[in-house]
Amino acid sequence: MPFPLVIAIFLASAGVTWYAGIALAKTTDTLDTRFGIGDALGGLILLGIAGSLPELAVVSSAAVQGHIPIIVGNLIGGISIQTLVIVLFDFAVGGKRPLSYLAGSVVLHIEAVFAIVITALALIGILLPVSSEMIFHLSPASILVVIAWFVGLFLINKAREHPRLSAVAEYASPGRKHKERRKVENHPLYANRPTIYVAAVFLVAAAATLVAGVLLEETGSDAAGRLGINSGIFAATVLAFVTSLPEISTGLESVFIGDNQLAISDILGGNAFMIVIFFEADLIARKPVLAFAGNQDILFVLLGIGMMAVYGIAFLARPRRCYFRLGLDSILVILLYVAGVVALLYVR
Repeated sequence: MPFPLVIAIFLASAGVTWYAGIALAKTTDTLDTRFGIGDALGGLILLGIAGSLPELAVVSSAAVQGHIPIIVGNLIGGISIQTLVIVLFDFAVGGKRPLSYLAGSVVLHIEAVFAIVITALALIGILLPVSSEMIFHLSPASILVVIAWFVGLFLINKAREHPRLSAVAEYASPGRKHKERRKVENHPLYANRPTIYVAAVFLVAAAATLVAGVLLEETGSDAAGRLGINSGIFAATVLAFVTSLPEISTGLESVFIGDNQLAISDILGGNAFMIVIFFEADLIARKPVLAFAGNQDILFVLLGIGMMAVYGIAFLARPRRCYFRLGLDSILVILLYVAGVVALLYVR
């Protein structure tokens, strides 16, 4: 296939991912409201899966084709890319106060710690040898991550209901909480539409996202090879950014209407679910995918943990001043990411 056509398909698939991801987010919220499952553990799981369909599609395609570096790069690199998206949200707030100050919730700190713990568990899978005892070709680390994710999701849901933990700091502006958002009857686009119509839009958007994800993986892998770029690094940067487009769109929409806490919470929840997808990758590839990660992947794991830790501390410290419309925490995250990218040049 001619290279310009490969690039054109890649960009078109990115556009489909953007628009389909927006439709998924809005229809998921509407169905969540109508069926009343959002506050239950099952509802939170549904939201997590729906929000990560682009990554699920890319990973599934890469696992079938045996493109292991694409899987590892996209999931691990996606954590640092999505955390970097919070910087964009911080800039969009307006510059009077940092986003971490406005969110003003201890629950966000708990969610950051949860995402850090889940990400750190990925290191276990990287360090375990391929010959480790496996069940159904699953890495023990992948099984542990899934168990930890379910337990953590349950505990966070309980923390949101605890009066002391869910209390909002003075002068904060978190916007609607999860439960309050779900009390809104429907998204305006679907308020007057029957449930079967909303479900149909959801299914079409999901199918489009899955097809676009497969094309992104195929064309992205091909383009990286022709340009002489390491496929893992390409997946951890360009491909991870493209699959994060729906989170960027929905997060900016949340910030613009004042739902500052929700914008951050969705990103942290997505980061944790990234590592859970390795369970699916192991099943499809029939091998412990994390065991094939390299030194550069370890660097991305540490980078993601470091970036989330900066915000985790900021949710408690709540810096008040902005510099160039960004809080000090966002500036530190930018510097940390740049340092991580430069470090890639020295890691074999």
